[in-house]
Amino acid sequence: MQFENRKLSLWFVALVIGIIFLAFNFINSSFYINGNDKESIIQTIQSLDLFEDTSIEIVEIKNVGDERLVAFLSNDSPANIHFIKDNYGNYKWSTAEKKEDPLSHFLISLSNGLEEDYHNLLFLTIATIDNEIPKMELGVNQHVFLEEFVLNKNSATWTEMPKEEKHLTYSYKYYDRNGKLIENKD
Repeated sequence: MQFENRKLSLWFVALVIGIIFLAFNFINSSFYINGNDKESIIQTIQSLDLFEDTSIEIVEIKNVGDERLVAFLSNDSPANIHFIKDNYGNYKWSTAEKKEDPLSHFLISLSNGLEEDYHNLLFLTIATIDNEIPKMELGVNQHVFLEEFVLNKNSATWTEMPKEEKHLTYSYKYYDRNGKLIENKD
Protein backbone atom coordinates (compact mmCIF):
# COMPACT_ATOMS: atom_id res chain seq x y z
CA MET A 1 0.00 0.00 0.00
CA GLN A 2 2.80 2.41 0.90
CA PHE A 3 4.62 1.57 -2.34
CA GLU A 4 1.49 2.39 -4.39
CA ASN A 5 1.09 5.75 -2.62
CA ARG A 6 4.73 6.59 -3.32
CA LYS A 7 4.32 5.60 -6.98
CA LEU A 8 1.16 7.71 -7.25
CA SER A 9 2.94 10.66 -5.61
CA LEU A 10 5.81 10.42 -8.09
CA TRP A 11 3.38 10.42 -11.02
CA PHE A 12 1.60 13.43 -9.54
CA VAL A 13 4.88 15.33 -9.08
CA ALA A 14 5.92 14.48 -12.66
CA LEU A 15 2.55 15.69 -13.95
CA VAL A 16 2.82 18.97 -12.04
CA ILE A 17 6.37 19.53 -13.32
CA GLY A 18 5.21 18.79 -16.87
CA ILE A 19 2.31 21.24 -16.61
CA ILE A 20 4.59 23.93 -15.15
CA PHE A 21 7.12 23.34 -17.95
CA LEU A 22 4.46 23.61 -20.68
CA ALA A 23 2.89 26.70 -19.10
CA PHE A 24 6.29 28.38 -18.76
CA ASN A 25 7.16 27.68 -22.41
CA PHE A 26 3.78 28.93 -23.63
CA ILE A 27 3.85 32.12 -21.53
CA ASN A 28 7.52 32.73 -22.29
CA SER A 29 7.00 32.33 -26.05
CA SER A 30 4.27 34.97 -26.07
CA PHE A 31 6.75 37.58 -24.79
CA TYR A 32 9.20 37.11 -27.67
CA ILE A 33 9.25 39.64 -30.43
CA ASN A 34 7.04 38.10 -33.10
CA GLY A 35 4.71 38.84 -35.96
CA ASN A 36 1.40 38.23 -34.20
CA ASP A 37 0.04 41.76 -34.63
CA LYS A 38 0.96 45.03 -36.32
CA GLU A 39 2.76 46.45 -33.27
CA SER A 40 4.91 43.35 -32.72
CA ILE A 41 5.64 43.16 -36.46
CA ILE A 42 7.07 46.69 -36.33
CA GLN A 43 9.06 45.83 -33.18
CA THR A 44 10.45 42.72 -34.86
CA ILE A 45 11.43 44.66 -37.99
CA GLN A 46 13.15 47.39 -35.99
CA SER A 47 15.04 44.78 -33.96
CA LEU A 48 16.83 43.63 -37.15
CA ASP A 49 20.17 45.27 -37.99
CA LEU A 50 18.99 46.09 -41.52
CA PHE A 51 16.10 48.19 -40.18
CA GLU A 52 17.51 49.60 -36.95
CA ASP A 53 16.57 53.25 -36.35
CA THR A 54 14.29 53.42 -39.41
CA SER A 55 10.70 54.52 -39.79
CA ILE A 56 8.41 51.61 -40.67
CA GLU A 57 5.12 51.84 -42.56
CA ILE A 58 3.19 48.61 -43.06
CA VAL A 59 1.74 48.54 -46.59
CA GLU A 60 0.03 45.13 -46.47
CA ILE A 61 -0.04 41.91 -44.46
CA LYS A 62 -0.77 38.65 -46.30
CA ASN A 63 -1.33 35.29 -44.58
CA VAL A 64 -0.67 32.11 -46.55
CA GLY A 65 -1.29 29.02 -44.43
CA ASP A 66 1.10 29.16 -41.45
CA GLU A 67 3.13 31.95 -43.03
CA ARG A 68 2.74 35.71 -42.75
CA LEU A 69 4.19 38.01 -45.38
CA VAL A 70 4.48 41.72 -44.69
CA ALA A 71 5.11 44.37 -47.34
CA PHE A 72 6.35 47.58 -45.74
CA LEU A 73 8.39 50.72 -46.27
CA SER A 74 11.60 51.34 -44.35
CA ASN A 75 12.43 55.04 -44.54
CA ASP A 76 10.18 55.12 -47.63
CA SER A 77 12.09 52.25 -49.34
CA PRO A 78 10.27 49.00 -50.25
CA ALA A 79 10.95 46.01 -48.01
CA ASN A 80 9.36 42.78 -46.86
CA ILE A 81 9.58 40.36 -43.96
CA HIS A 82 8.52 36.71 -43.91
CA PHE A 83 7.19 35.06 -40.72
CA ILE A 84 6.45 31.37 -40.06
CA LYS A 85 4.06 30.22 -37.32
CA ASP A 86 5.70 28.15 -34.56
CA ASN A 87 4.20 25.34 -32.46
CA TYR A 88 2.78 27.86 -29.96
CA GLY A 89 0.93 29.86 -32.62
CA ASN A 90 3.40 32.75 -32.66
CA TYR A 91 4.90 34.08 -35.89
CA LYS A 92 8.71 34.02 -35.91
CA TRP A 93 10.56 35.98 -38.58
CA SER A 94 12.38 33.98 -41.20
CA THR A 95 13.76 36.40 -43.80
CA ALA A 96 13.70 40.11 -44.56
CA GLU A 97 14.82 42.15 -47.55
CA LYS A 98 14.99 45.80 -48.58
CA LYS A 99 15.38 47.56 -51.94
CA GLU A 100 15.72 51.20 -52.96
CA ASP A 101 13.68 51.66 -56.18
CA PRO A 102 10.17 53.18 -55.98
CA LEU A 103 8.93 50.08 -57.86
CA SER A 104 10.69 47.05 -56.37
CA HIS A 105 10.21 43.32 -56.87
CA PHE A 106 10.76 40.50 -54.37
CA LEU A 107 10.58 36.76 -55.02
CA ILE A 108 9.33 35.02 -51.86
CA SER A 109 9.71 31.29 -51.40
CA LEU A 110 6.94 29.79 -49.29
CA SER A 111 7.75 26.76 -47.20
CA ASN A 112 4.23 25.33 -46.88
CA GLY A 113 3.22 22.62 -49.31
CA LEU A 114 6.63 22.29 -50.90
CA GLU A 115 7.03 19.54 -53.41
CA GLU A 116 10.42 18.33 -54.60
CA ASP A 117 9.99 19.21 -58.27
CA TYR A 118 7.99 22.44 -57.96
CA HIS A 119 8.41 25.92 -56.57
CA ASN A 120 5.95 27.55 -54.23
CA LEU A 121 6.72 31.19 -54.97
CA LEU A 122 5.05 34.56 -54.67
CA PHE A 123 6.22 37.57 -56.64
CA LEU A 124 5.75 40.72 -54.57
CA THR A 125 5.86 44.15 -56.17
CA ILE A 126 5.86 47.18 -53.89
CA ALA A 127 5.10 50.55 -55.44
CA THR A 128 5.81 53.66 -53.38
CA ILE A 129 4.22 57.06 -53.60
CA ASP A 130 7.19 58.11 -55.81
CA ASN A 131 6.57 55.38 -58.40
CA GLU A 132 5.88 56.75 -61.89
CA ILE A 133 5.17 53.42 -63.62
CA PRO A 134 1.44 52.64 -63.75
CA LYS A 135 1.61 49.30 -65.59
CA MET A 136 3.94 46.32 -65.76
CA GLU A 137 3.87 43.17 -67.83
CA LEU A 138 5.61 40.31 -66.03
CA GLY A 139 6.64 37.37 -68.18
CA VAL A 140 7.32 34.08 -66.40
CA ASN A 141 8.31 31.43 -68.93
CA GLN A 142 5.21 31.17 -71.18
CA HIS A 143 2.91 32.98 -68.67
CA VAL A 144 2.18 36.72 -68.79
CA PHE A 145 0.84 38.68 -65.82
CA LEU A 146 -0.38 42.25 -66.25
CA GLU A 147 -0.10 44.35 -63.09
CA GLU A 148 -1.40 47.90 -62.71
CA PHE A 149 -0.33 50.28 -59.95
CA VAL A 150 -2.14 53.29 -58.56
CA LEU A 151 0.18 56.26 -58.82
CA ASN A 152 0.84 58.49 -55.80
CA LYS A 153 0.00 55.69 -53.38
CA ASN A 154 2.01 53.04 -51.55
CA SER A 155 0.81 49.59 -52.57
CA ALA A 156 1.70 45.90 -52.67
CA THR A 157 0.83 43.48 -55.47
CA TRP A 158 1.15 39.72 -54.96
CA THR A 159 1.44 37.37 -57.94
CA GLU A 160 1.45 33.61 -57.46
CA MET A 161 4.06 32.03 -59.68
CA PRO A 162 3.25 28.99 -61.85
CA LYS A 163 4.00 25.69 -60.13
CA GLU A 164 4.18 23.45 -63.17
CA GLU A 165 7.81 24.21 -63.94
CA LYS A 166 10.98 23.87 -61.93
CA HIS A 167 13.06 26.57 -63.65
CA LEU A 168 11.50 29.98 -64.12
CA THR A 169 12.76 32.89 -66.21
CA TYR A 170 11.44 36.41 -65.80
CA SER A 171 11.04 39.39 -68.11
CA TYR A 172 9.54 42.79 -67.44
CA LYS A 173 7.90 45.41 -69.62
CA TYR A 174 7.03 48.76 -68.12
CA TYR A 175 4.48 51.20 -69.55
CA ASP A 176 3.99 54.92 -68.98
CA ARG A 177 0.72 56.78 -68.29
CA ASN A 178 -0.07 56.80 -72.00
CA GLY A 179 0.42 53.05 -72.37
CA LYS A 180 3.74 53.37 -74.21
CA LEU A 181 6.53 50.90 -73.51
CA ILE A 182 9.24 52.67 -71.51
CA GLU A 183 11.58 49.84 -70.59
CA ASN A 184 12.05 46.26 -71.63
CA LYS A 185 14.20 43.85 -69.64
CA ASP A 186 14.80 40.25 -70.60
